[in-house]
Amino acid sequence: MLNNITDCEEGEGGTNSQGDGNPKESSPFINSSSSSDVEKSQQYDGKNMALFEEEMDTSPMVSSLLSSLANYSNLTQGSKEHEEAENNEEARKKPVQAPRMGTIMGVYLPCLQNILGVILFLRMTWLVGVGGVIGTFIIVFMCCSTTMLTAISMSAIATNGVVPAGGSYYMISRSLGPEFGGAVGICFYLGTTFAGAMYILGCIEILLIYIVPQAAIFQIEGLEGAEAEAGMLNNMRVYGTIVLSFMSLVVFVGVKYVNKLALVFLACVILSILAVYAGVIKTAFDPPDFPICVLGNRTLMSKGFDICAKTIEQGNVTVTTKLWRLFCDSEFLNATCDEYFNNNNISQVQGIPGVTSGILAENLFGFYMEKKDILEKRGLPAVVDPDVPPTNTNRYVLADITSFFTLLVGIYFPSVTGIMAGSNRSGDLQDAQKSIPIGTILAISTTSTIYMSCVILFGACVEGVVLRDKFGEGVNGNLVIGTLAWPSPWVIVFGSFFSTCGAGLQSLTGAPRLLQAIARDGIIPFLRVFGHGKANGEPTWALLLTASICEIGIIIASLDAVAPILSMFFLMCYMFVNLACALQTLLRTPNWRPRFKFYHWALSFLGMSLCLSLMFICSWYYAIVAMGIAGCIYKYIEFCGAEKEWGDGIRGISLSAARYALMRLEEGPPHTKNWRPQILVLVGLDGEQNVEQPRLLSLTNQLKAGKGLTIVGACVEGTYLNNYAQAQKGEQSLRKLMETERVKGFSQVVISSNLRDATSHLIQAGGLGGLRHNTVVVSFPKNWKQAEDNQRLRNFIEVVRETTTAHLALLVPKNISAYPSNGERFTEGHIDVWWIVHDGGMLMLLPFLLRQHKVWRKCKMRIFTVAQMDDNSIQMKKDVMTFLYHLRLDAEVEVVEMHDSDISAYTYEKTLVMEQRSQILKEMHLTKNEREREIQSITDVSRGSIRRKNPSNLHPQKSITEEPAGGSVEEKPEEEVQLIQGKNATPTPTSPTSPASLSAGAMTPGEEMQMTWSDEMDKGNNPSAANPETIRDMFNMKPEWENLNQSNVRRMHHAQKLNEVIVKKSQEAKLVLLNMPGPPKNRTNETKPMENAVYKDYPFFAHIQVMIFIGFGCLLAFFRHYGFGGMAFNFLMATFTIQWAILIQGFFHFYYDGKIHLGVINLINAEFACAVVLISFGAVLGKTSPVQLLVMALLEVPMFGVAEWVVVKYLKINDAGGSILIHLFACYFGLGVTFILYRPSLNKGHSKECTSYQSDMLSVLGTLLLWVFWPSFNCALTLRGDDQHRAILHTFIGLSASTLTAFALSAMLSKNGKLSMADVQNVTLAGGVTVGASVDMMISPAAAYVLGMLGCTACMLGYKYLSPFLAQRLRVQDQCGIHNLHGLTGLISTIAGICAILLASEDTYGPSLYQTFSYRAPQAGDPRLAELQKLIPGLEAGLGRTAQEQALYQLAALGSAIAMAAVGGMLTGLVLKLPYLASPTDESCFDDELFFNVPLDYNQVHRLQDVGCTETQDK
Repeated sequence: MLNNITDCEEGEGGTNSQGDGNPKESSPFINSSSSSDVEKSQQYDGKNMALFEEEMDTSPMVSSLLSSLANYSNLTQGSKEHEEAENNEEARKKPVQAPRMGTIMGVYLPCLQNILGVILFLRMTWLVGVGGVIGTFIIVFMCCSTTMLTAISMSAIATNGVVPAGGSYYMISRSLGPEFGGAVGICFYLGTTFAGAMYILGCIEILLIYIVPQAAIFQIEGLEGAEAEAGMLNNMRVYGTIVLSFMSLVVFVGVKYVNKLALVFLACVILSILAVYAGVIKTAFDPPDFPICVLGNRTLMSKGFDICAKTIEQGNVTVTTKLWRLFCDSEFLNATCDEYFNNNNISQVQGIPGVTSGILAENLFGFYMEKKDILEKRGLPAVVDPDVPPTNTNRYVLADITSFFTLLVGIYFPSVTGIMAGSNRSGDLQDAQKSIPIGTILAISTTSTIYMSCVILFGACVEGVVLRDKFGEGVNGNLVIGTLAWPSPWVIVFGSFFSTCGAGLQSLTGAPRLLQAIARDGIIPFLRVFGHGKANGEPTWALLLTASICEIGIIIASLDAVAPILSMFFLMCYMFVNLACALQTLLRTPNWRPRFKFYHWALSFLGMSLCLSLMFICSWYYAIVAMGIAGCIYKYIEFCGAEKEWGDGIRGISLSAARYALMRLEEGPPHTKNWRPQILVLVGLDGEQNVEQPRLLSLTNQLKAGKGLTIVGACVEGTYLNNYAQAQKGEQSLRKLMETERVKGFSQVVISSNLRDATSHLIQAGGLGGLRHNTVVVSFPKNWKQAEDNQRLRNFIEVVRETTTAHLALLVPKNISAYPSNGERFTEGHIDVWWIVHDGGMLMLLPFLLRQHKVWRKCKMRIFTVAQMDDNSIQMKKDVMTFLYHLRLDAEVEVVEMHDSDISAYTYEKTLVMEQRSQILKEMHLTKNEREREIQSITDVSRGSIRRKNPSNLHPQKSITEEPAGGSVEEKPEEEVQLIQGKNATPTPTSPTSPASLSAGAMTPGEEMQMTWSDEMDKGNNPSAANPETIRDMFNMKPEWENLNQSNVRRMHHAQKLNEVIVKKSQEAKLVLLNMPGPPKNRTNETKPMENAVYKDYPFFAHIQVMIFIGFGCLLAFFRHYGFGGMAFNFLMATFTIQWAILIQGFFHFYYDGKIHLGVINLINAEFACAVVLISFGAVLGKTSPVQLLVMALLEVPMFGVAEWVVVKYLKINDAGGSILIHLFACYFGLGVTFILYRPSLNKGHSKECTSYQSDMLSVLGTLLLWVFWPSFNCALTLRGDDQHRAILHTFIGLSASTLTAFALSAMLSKNGKLSMADVQNVTLAGGVTVGASVDMMISPAAAYVLGMLGCTACMLGYKYLSPFLAQRLRVQDQCGIHNLHGLTGLISTIAGICAILLASEDTYGPSLYQTFSYRAPQAGDPRLAELQKLIPGLEAGLGRTAQEQALYQLAALGSAIAMAAVGGMLTGLVLKLPYLASPTDESCFDDELFFNVPLDYNQVHRLQDVGCTETQDK
């Protein structure tokens, strides 16, 4: 407003006043000279509007606006788009205003006619009979509630402005957008079309079954089963096609005839319903006589006999009836008859007993039947031989289809459709916003009352078998609802016939017009042909398509099969009406102001939920097909580009979702896994506002591929008021170029007084909220060495400084003009990455992103890294290959060795000159221009020596990063030198979002040299600084090398050498990526502490230590008198075994150069051997002396070492969790020992072989420790990365499953339903063993869970049943049940591992298959191995085994381990039986007092607890 006032004040209203400085176009004001403008200008004379004359072009006067609103047409934008223009002749005719209709005639009665239809007359009685009064009432209530809620939503939409003809299609499309509108419009069209087919089928069914059955072309008399059904369907198809053709012809000739008959059809519907109610009232005092003949309890067809009896008396003679002859082979009394006919009596049941008969109670509940079931009367006795199949079934009334609840819903729902009839006529209503809500809701209320009352009345008046008789075969072929009508059944028959005819005509009239409206909207291109019609606008082509689709329904020929189809489409339409209302309400768009106030978003969501539920209740596969059709149309419209803008709610949702997403992004920085370059591209504009570096956008497109954020920014120098037009032109150029280069993103042009500030504004303010750039792309400045382009260099350095401050990555491409366009293709070549320091992965990510683009897809990636003389180049290469493998990148790796060499004299001289010139220029106090000229003179002398050469034959080589350029330091003013030096003081970035400007791809050796300058030379005093002659002499003097900063000399030297190496190695590369913040820092080959094995393996070692010393110790202390023995002997054996195992395993596996290597991994392997001994110890717990235990450990460890050596070296199996080598070996070794040490007296138990409350608590503590640390036990020696990750997850899942199963089984198997602590202590650990053999394989969490449950079950049953059997029958006294916890579970684990091996394939694992199953890798020399090593650097050759071969080796290892363990255990047992090993007597077993000095209170506690022990044993 202030701007307008200012313009007016400046212009003073004069003839040349422009206000904004822009030349005016012809305008309707006082400055215009054209005649029309003069006329328009007269409108403002004397109206005091001169103040606003500048705004009249875009902002009309209020008076003009009100005038246009008064003449507002009911055709809004969107409806006018689909109206054909009338020819000039017709346009000149005065239109005849059609009479407007009110609520009753325009909405209520049309809705009533469309809702009440064929289902009510033909299927409602059958629905009540099959579903029962209660079930059918629920169906009716659900469907009517759905339509009522939809009507409320529709009323809100319809009263929010003027709704043109088109009904729900326009409501949805203008509320949810063209995609949803088109999809739902087609669904509504298909629903209406199939509704026409349903009405026609209903019409034919009435005609052929109830009116003129003789007209059937395919006779079904005498046919049975499928033949009769096929004949009926063929009749429906033939007559349906004829009727469809006739109706289509009527619609084609003229809709006016259909409209004239609409009132007649409506009268038929109303009269039919009134006749039904009248009949119901009449049954209260005079029920009609409709007897049903029943044989036993089976309903007989009324055709073929006249008397419902087997025999009759005629003149004292018993004569058989026609009914007799239907079931017997002759008319004589001694004839052979149907067995069921002989055993049951004939009776008559009143078909319509009346509303006061009490039949309602019998019809309350459903009676669902299978196809071909015989209708049976409830409550009647019948003699049926279940072994004899029914015969003469064609004499009974049979069910034609299998019925169930969801089928009834699908059949019934079409009877409540038609609620859109009023909204479709909105253009013909006097007050649509008033009539549509009132008329529609009133019509739904009326019809819902009719339907619900009919359900109850039918159930109260009509016998159940009559209700279930769909076609009235038991009531002489009458329409069942007709038998109830008064005064005659023919009222219903003819009324329903004409009603279905009218409804079919209405559908064939409305559907083509809906399709025409959709076609004329132009949102579905292939439907545009159906927008054309006759000269009067009749949709001819649309009618033809509608008739063709309708014929599909006719061919289906079954009313019951067609009804669910149209239910799907109508439900989908209603669902989106509710969705449209809910979204508009929740979004609170300013334009959402319905006059209908009785709506709420919760009601709309409830209606939408009901619609969706009913879709899947009716038929889940039809629902999926309907949603698939809508989804395909949606994606098609989206693909074709829906250019319509209707202010729809989906756009509002997009804005809300964008706001929500932006707010979420503000919560914190993205995780490293989600990081990708969000690029701000800084481009320059020339004088014509065209982009100077278009190839920058080619680079951006190839980096981004449409993903993430891209902002293309440019700067315009000047003021906003004066340069706004230029900025707009520049933004148009950016958008055009972005479209050409297919860069998806945003463009932004900033106007500022200078380019440096404008660039700073872009870097600071680009993006919105959390959606901001993290990477800046800027081209390396051209001619930066020239003095005239010094400002461009300053701007570039400012960008470097600001991106560093903002912690942004900076990509600086050089030679950008030679960069390949998006249309080029490299068929070969390399992308060279010079990886000097790690920047968090940015440098590795760039070539990966580029190779996703078709330009670089065939280029291979090469990684160059620099090693010093003290570095191990071979190990470095392996480490880089491993790193790339974990990054899942395929690249060649080369380690370049930078040999130490003498520093050349040139290097010293160059360094000295650079430092002295910097000092001298400071002390000379030269002006800026003089300083630049002085630097340029130095440049002319010394340029080029260490600059990177780029000869003509290397022209194809292009570089994203700055190529090394020498001579750059002395060519920069002192200010820039200090600027870059300040940047070098920052630490090396270690994350992808860290400042990576020059360190992420733009640093050059030359620039690195500049970054290493120090200020030491500035602190010294130069006596010749004041004398110019002396200064000139200094330029020519011999360098004083001894005074130089040796660090700078070294860096200059290495920069020169590195530059030479890069030129040599990457001469033929298509692209070179550099990351060079400085030479390698690790020159002393010092070990990096964090890479020491202790940081990788010690946590696992510590965990296993806890398991061995505390977990096993506490677990074995469960005997109340043997706690010392359990814990102390565990401690003793563990320490001894680990030391002994280190020696034994070192001999077998780690013997090298006469030495045994000792490390954390060796300790972990020794602890595994210790676990074997401790598990075996559990079998003889309490029955051996310490000496025996030490001898047992002394012998078992070597035997285990031999078994391990055989299995690992020769059989080469996969057993990550040690199920075979540890658990099975330990188990059967221990069982072998206890077999030899058998004590018969212990079979019946021992007085001290019991637990206490405290001992059980201590034992559970051990269980918990083992449970917690078992994942470390299983994954300690697996491959780092995914395999180890899987091992942890699978172990935890298996343990969790076994724990839950253990608690459940313990309670179930207990006699008193209580938990047993023995089960908690042992069985809960079974899952850790069961998953062991397959723990690092891809067996899925579900499989791990199942294995945990299986292992737990086997272990539990073993404790309950197997352990006593082994002790009593096989002389195996397994004291701790190790066979259950380790043996059975180990066997299950081995089988599971074999299955996992057999199922493992490259499709599942990818190339990592040959790491997890290393012995399946190809053998050395196999070409396949070379291919795999390219994908997985460092992959070692295997044995080339197949899955089946590896499985056989697993079985062999299983047998070998068990055999060696059993034999070794028995031999060890024989040794332990030697008399001088202090074996305890049977009475002294399980007692600490034999080997320990026990506390003073031990005997007292001993006596008190013996009583409890005896009681426990008794229990």
